[in-house]
Amino acid sequence: MSADLLLHRIPEAVRTAAEAAGFRDGELLFSVRSDLDLQGGGAEVWTIVSPTLIASFVVSGESAGAVIGPHAFAQVEKVRARQKVGSSFLTLRIDGLYIEIARYSNTRREYFGRVAIFLQRRIEGKTLPDSYLEKPSELICPVCRLPLPGRGAGCPRCLRGRGIFVRTLGLMRAYWMSIIALLAMMLAGVGLDLIPPLLTRTLVDRVIQPRTHLDWLPIILLGLVGASAGRALLNIFIGRTSSIIGTRITRDLRERLQKKLLSLAVDYYNRNSVGSLMSRVLYDVDYFQSFVQQVAQGFLLNLMLVFGIGAMLFYMNWQLALLVLLPIPFVVIGTTFFWRNIYPRHYRVWDSQSKTAQLLSGLLSGIRLVKAFGQEQREEQRFSNAASYLQRSRRNLETSVATFNPIMGFIFGLGGLIIWWAGGKRVMEPNGITLGTLMAFFGYMGMFYGPVSALSMFSNWVTGFLSGGQRVFEVLDAQVGVTDRIEPARLPAPRGRIEFRNVTFGYDPYSPVLNNVSLTIEPGQFIGIVGKSGSGKTTLVNLLCRFYDVQEGQVLLDGVDVREIAQEDVHRSVGLVLQEPFLFRATIAENIAYGRPDASPEAIIAAARAANAHVFISRRPAGYDTRLGESGAGLSGGERQRISIARALLCDPRVLILDEATSSVDTESEQEIQRALARACKGRTTIAIAHRLSTLKNSDHIYVVDDGKITESGSHEALMELNGTYAKLVRIQTELTRLEV
Repeated sequence: MSADLLLHRIPEAVRTAAEAAGFRDGELLFSVRSDLDLQGGGAEVWTIVSPTLIASFVVSGESAGAVIGPHAFAQVEKVRARQKVGSSFLTLRIDGLYIEIARYSNTRREYFGRVAIFLQRRIEGKTLPDSYLEKPSELICPVCRLPLPGRGAGCPRCLRGRGIFVRTLGLMRAYWMSIIALLAMMLAGVGLDLIPPLLTRTLVDRVIQPRTHLDWLPIILLGLVGASAGRALLNIFIGRTSSIIGTRITRDLRERLQKKLLSLAVDYYNRNSVGSLMSRVLYDVDYFQSFVQQVAQGFLLNLMLVFGIGAMLFYMNWQLALLVLLPIPFVVIGTTFFWRNIYPRHYRVWDSQSKTAQLLSGLLSGIRLVKAFGQEQREEQRFSNAASYLQRSRRNLETSVATFNPIMGFIFGLGGLIIWWAGGKRVMEPNGITLGTLMAFFGYMGMFYGPVSALSMFSNWVTGFLSGGQRVFEVLDAQVGVTDRIEPARLPAPRGRIEFRNVTFGYDPYSPVLNNVSLTIEPGQFIGIVGKSGSGKTTLVNLLCRFYDVQEGQVLLDGVDVREIAQEDVHRSVGLVLQEPFLFRATIAENIAYGRPDASPEAIIAAARAANAHVFISRRPAGYDTRLGESGAGLSGGERQRISIARALLCDPRVLILDEATSSVDTESEQEIQRALARACKGRTTIAIAHRLSTLKNSDHIYVVDDGKITESGSHEALMELNGTYAKLVRIQTELTRLEV
C-alpha cells in the first residue's frame, strides 16, 4: 500500500488510543493520515478503520489528543467525500444524519476520495482489492504532494526550467548536423568580431599617431572591410540555418501535439477548453522557434562574445578589465529580482490570452444564438472585459520591462564613465597605455556590455519560453486515458453481440453514473433504451464506443472485453448517429465518406440512398459536390441527420447506435429518417436511445434506465402491462401529443 495507508506507520500514541477506543490491532483494515482538524487548523490526524469501527485520532495541533468517534461500522448507511473550498470532509451518514469524521486539504483529496469509495463498497456488500487504495499516488506529485492535472501528467509546480530546457534540447537531436554547423559559424563569427578593435589599435598606434607605416593603411582598412563582410555573410547563413531548424521543430511539435490531442480520451476535452488547446498549438509552439533563434543569435552567441571579449580585455589590461566588471554584480541582482517578479506576470498574460480566445471561440460558434436573442451588446461587454484583462496583464508585464531596461542602461553607462576616468589617466601617465589600446579597449567594452545587457534581458524571454513550454509539455505529458493493449485482440468478422457485465462508471470516479449495470444484446436485435435525462443512457453508448473505460465490470463485444480489442476494430464495428450531427466544412460527398475516404462515388450514393438522402442531394445544383458551411450550414436539421446516417452506413458497422437521432427534427423529417433507419437497421444490432417512445414500439427489447440502474426491461407490451416507469412515460407523451393536436 501507499506509505500513508500502511498500518505500521501509525504513531504509537495513536495505536494506544485506538486500542483504548475498542480497536483490535490485528483486525485493522487500514489507516489514512489527514493534515487538518475539523476546525480547519493544521494538524496530524489519523483515521483508523476496522471491520467494526471507524474513528479519527488527533496527534498534533490545538485539538491534540481528541478522538472523533468511534462509530460502529454497522450503523453507517453511506460514506461520501464532501468537497468544500480549499478542503474537504469525509462524512458518514448514521440514522439519516451526516457526521464529519475527518477533514483534509486538497493535497489529500485523492486518497480520501478512494477511501470513501472503498468504505461505501463494503457497506453495499462489495469488496475492492487493497491495491485500490494505492492508486491515488499516481495522481499526487511525489515532490510537492499537490494533485496532478491528470494521471501520469507532470506537475506544473515542479516542472522547472531545467526540465523544459533539457526536453527542448532533446527535440533538437534530430538536427544535430545542422546544429554543429550552426555552432561552428557562431564561433567563426565571434572570432571575426574580435578582429576590428585589434586592427583599430594597430591603425592608431602604428599608422596615424606616429605617422609611419602609411603603407599599412590600405591593408588595415581592407582587413576591417573583410571582417565586416565576413561577419555579414556568416549572419546570413546563421539566420537561415536557425530559421530552418526552428521552423522544422515547430512543425514537428505541432504535428506531435495534434497527434497527441487526437489520441486523448473524450474526458480530456471535458476538462480543457478548445480555445486554450488551440492557443497552445498555434501560439505557444512559436516559443520553440524563438528558442533556436536565442541559441543561434541570442543567449549562446552573447555568452560566447562575453567570454571572448572578456579574455581580450584581460589580455590588453587586466586592471581596466576588472573595472569593466564592476557593474556585473548589480546586473545579476537586478536580473534575479526581475526574474522572480516577472515570471508570474507572463502566466497572467497567457491566461488572459487563453480566456479571450476561449470567449471568442464560443461567441463565433454560437453567433446564431447571440443574434436570435439580441445579445450583441452583452457579448460586446463580455469581450471588452476579457480584452481589458488582457490589456492589464500585458501592461503590467511591459511596464516592468520598460522600467528594467533603462536601469540596466544606466548601470552600464556608469561602467563606461569609470573606464573613461581610469583609462584617460593611464594614457596620460609616462608608462601608461597607448591611445590605440584605450580605443580598442573602448571598442571591446561596448561589445562586452552589449551582450551582457542582452543576457540580463534574457530572463524576460526565458519567462515567456518557460510558461509557453510548460503548457505545451502539459499536453504532451497528458496520459492517454484509453489505450490499446500491446497485442490487442482483433475482430475480423464481428457479429454484434453486446454484453454489459456488472458495469460501474462515473465521469467523476467518486460519483458513479452507472451502478452495477448488466444487460445482453444478441446479434441483429433492435434494442431501445429509455429514461429521464441524466439517468445514464448516453453513458452506456460512450462505454460501448470506448470513449471511456469502465471503472468496474466489463463491456463485451462478441464475448471479448472492449478494452482488449483494438480501438480501430471497435470503431469500425460500431456506427454512431448523434442527436446533433456534426458536419465538416467540406462537400456533401466528403462528409459522407469521412469514415471511408477511399469510398467510390457509387458506394457514397448507395449509402445516401439507404439513408433516404439521395433525393434532396440530387436537387442541389452541385449535387454531392455542394460545399457546406460551418457545422453543415445550408442544410436543414433533418437533412444533416440523414447525411450523418449515410456516413455511418457507408462504414457498414455491425452495431448501429442511434442517440436521440430524431428528437430535434420535425414530424415529416422524422418520418423520412425513420424510413431510412428501417432499411439501415436490417441485419445489424441496433441500439436506439429515444425520448419519443413511439419509435421504440417495434423494438425486440426495451431497457429502462433510472439513476444509473436498469429498473425495467422487456418488450413494449410487457412493459405496458408492468405499469411502471415506462408505462408512465408513454402516458405522459400520449397526453402531450393530444394537447399539441
